[in-house]
Amino acid sequence: MSRSALEVEWEAQPDDPDSEDLGYDLDDWERIRASGVDSEKFLYLPEDEELLREEAFVVAAPAAVVDLLDNR
Repeated sequence: MSRSALEVEWEAQPDDPDSEDLGYDLDDWERIRASGVDSEKFLYLPEDEELLREEAFVVAAPAAVVDLLDNR
């Protein structure tokens, strides 16, 4: 079975592409442990207050958060 041009192009891409090539803008976020019964949950807030005003935040369980350097 022959591979499609898309498959060939996909496999030719680098394992660690430049974030700008992906259209990402890197920002600093602060991790805050949730208080209360379940202390294994975290709230991630952007350090840029303007983003916070735009409702940019993430609530995540520990299993949902991975270090991208370890999980490529």
